[in-house]
Amino acid sequence: MAPENRAVSLAVMASMALAFYNATSVTAALPEIGADLGRVALVPWVITVELLAAALAVLAIGPFIDGSGVRRAYRLAIVGFAAASALCAVAPTMEVLVVARLVQGLATGSLIGTAMTCIGLAYDPALRPRAYALVASVWGVMGVSGPAVAAALVSTLGWRSVFAVNLPVAAVAATTAWNRVPAEARARAVPLDRRGLALMGAISAALLLATSSLQWSSVAMMALAALLYGLYVRHSRRRPGPIVHISHITGRQWWPVHVVAIASIAGGTGASVFLPMYLRGGRGTSLSFAAFAVLWPTVGWAAASWVSSKLQERMRAQSVVVIGSFILTGGAAAVTVTVASTAAFPLMFAAFVVLGWGIGTITTSSMSLLQARADAAEMGRVTSAHQFIRSLGWAYGAALAGMVLFWVVQRRAGDVEAVRGLLDDPGSALDTVLSDTLSSAYAWSLGALGVISALTVPAALALFHSYNPDRITRD
Repeated sequence: MAPENRAVSLAVMASMALAFYNATSVTAALPEIGADLGRVALVPWVITVELLAAALAVLAIGPFIDGSGVRRAYRLAIVGFAAASALCAVAPTMEVLVVARLVQGLATGSLIGTAMTCIGLAYDPALRPRAYALVASVWGVMGVSGPAVAAALVSTLGWRSVFAVNLPVAAVAATTAWNRVPAEARARAVPLDRRGLALMGAISAALLLATSSLQWSSVAMMALAALLYGLYVRHSRRRPGPIVHISHITGRQWWPVHVVAIASIAGGTGASVFLPMYLRGGRGTSLSFAAFAVLWPTVGWAAASWVSSKLQERMRAQSVVVIGSFILTGGAAAVTVTVASTAAFPLMFAAFVVLGWGIGTITTSSMSLLQARADAAEMGRVTSAHQFIRSLGWAYGAALAGMVLFWVVQRRAGDVEAVRGLLDDPGSALDTVLSDTLSSAYAWSLGALGVISALTVPAALALFHSYNPDRITRD
């Protein structure tokens, strides 16, 4: 591997490690943050504001990359991330911390979009699957070690060290790749489409509210999202250089990639969001056992990403996506059955490994396929649009899982708050009826997510037929 590619690889790994660490670790520090800064009602915003800002930043960074070059985008993102992390570490009040997390989310999303575009520009198509598998491995490592590192830092140095530890990692990433990531711009620079970005943000928020609860307001939010989408379509057709070209979403060569990715991420990751709550309240396990259980889908995801990269050396990426869709659907069904039947833990965790395997197979091969079809001049915009859609998959999967689970609990037991408080009080004990209700509700939630996962099969088949192999370059 050339020195430039090694530097890009290190930069990508460091950037994604920073992003994944902040996505998985900050939760461990929330109790101490609330105790130290007060304003406990604002504690959830420490998490949610960062996720929202990161998703929008992933979308916004694409046009900037195409117009100003990936090197400039990377420099701004890594410096902004370091500055925001320092501000988080010294925040004197909860309000300042929330604002700092907003800035950190913008930098995190920019890092993700820039890192993925670096892969598309610096690597030949044949090498990209390995690069994506490396990214997935970083995600797997951080998914396990991030919360553990954060817990150790909180217990020894305090919650501020959770943010301060970002600074040396960011410094290594910056010094290694400052002058080595691709520099040239691929398209004429255009002003940021602020109105388009605002509309996309409003659409995303409306859809998130619609999938968060099963009420009549959900119908209103869906209608609002449809109206906003119509406004965005009209806006994008009138403006040169919109934040997202509609053709990059609905085009025949693009929409199957987006659908298979968001369905796999929403259906697959949504299944594990409430797994600790189910194990604690429905199966009576310890909190540490329940928290550690999220490792299993991560293991499957990371391992499958490497296997997927090897498969793509022997077969076309769209064929690998089809294989992954059947694995994911089977894993989702197995997870639902094992939970509904109260199967032994090893069998249930094996089902979650299969589920993660399907996600890893799909996400790695679909991203390779997406960038193989994108011209260099639009690589940043296409990649960022897809990463934005993937980010929505995380949010919508969790929202849908919670909507079904809490709706079932509310209908059968009328005591949602008792379920929500399970992980907060290790000494709490639920009666048998409520415990069975939680188990049943989680099984129904998995069933709904299984339907979402099954949508990857027709999308993968459409993807298979929509791609002309002769148009996928290998140079």
